[in-house]
Amino acid sequence: MLSDLAVSLASGIVLAAGGGAVAALTRSCAGASIPTWLFVATAAMAFPAAFLLTRRLTRPGPQVFILISAFAQTRWLAAFLDSAVRSLGHHDMDLVVKLPRHDYSGQSQVRELNAIRKKRRSFVGGLIVCSRPETIRRELADTGTMTGLPIVFVDIRPFPQVQDYPPNTVFVGCDADEIGERAAQWVGHELREAGKNRPSILVVAGEAQVGRHLVFAAKIRDMVSPSRLDINLQGHFSRESARDIVDQHLRYLLRRGESLDTIYCTNDEMALGAVDAVKELEARGYQHAGLFILGVDGTPDALATIKSGATPFRATIVQDPRRIADAAVDLLLRLRAGEHVPTQTLVATTVYPSQ
Repeated sequence: MLSDLAVSLASGIVLAAGGGAVAALTRSCAGASIPTWLFVATAAMAFPAAFLLTRRLTRPGPQVFILISAFAQTRWLAAFLDSAVRSLGHHDMDLVVKLPRHDYSGQSQVRELNAIRKKRRSFVGGLIVCSRPETIRRELADTGTMTGLPIVFVDIRPFPQVQDYPPNTVFVGCDADEIGERAAQWVGHELREAGKNRPSILVVAGEAQVGRHLVFAAKIRDMVSPSRLDINLQGHFSRESARDIVDQHLRYLLRRGESLDTIYCTNDEMALGAVDAVKELEARGYQHAGLFILGVDGTPDALATIKSGATPFRATIVQDPRRIADAAVDLLLRLRAGEHVPTQTLVATTVYPSQ
């Protein structure tokens, strides 16, 4: 806002100066036999010059694109986007946001990638958050190769091996496998503290970030030998989908006279959906004593819910969006400068609250 005000003031000063010069010339030459064409010529030169100078002052800074799929499904991406805008702003760069119309549609993402290729001269680099990169890996690789722009992939690794990355492209984010392992450690500790040696566990996940649930399942089986370990991949990282899944699962267990000890959701939106389902059933008289919920991301809503202590939502694995955004922008700038940087940069997670 302050930069816009400065530009407006500069524009006004330039145009006023041009107009003032013409007026001064008119006054100084009043009564003199100066040809009319001279005044016209002076104005004709002064105002275009002022206009061109104003255009130069208002020209936007270098632009970086960001392509984000599944933006509507997670609040964490909103926090990351805000942090990216702030970090780029420190380098006088503008961010152009590209959101595919259909969040999980590979074709929608491909259309945006094609549009970016056509306008590649408008950008100095880009950031890409792709929800299901395995479906469009060739197009992602082609974008990196054909544009020649430095590109940083964020949050979800686009390629399985380091050697698969095209030149001038890198990844930064948290390790899905580490998240799964940290989640298992937290759940195992809590279950042992509660004396539950054969617990019933529900995992609500999506089709992306598979390490979060696969590694969790492998580790928790070794730690506590669960009597039930159900994994539902239809959560779509959505609060509403998770609420329906948890509601149906709890009702199923109630009919069988069984209980549920833990719900692990692979993002906070789904964890909040699990909270909604539990609260709705409790309002109807069903009790779930000892049940606790674990999420992933560390979104403000999740942290506030945990801090309140009024729900079974007990903890979350935190991915710091500011640290990831700063790392992404730093890598982008270094790539642009021709520096050699690591192909994959992993940002460590933390648990809130700490055990």
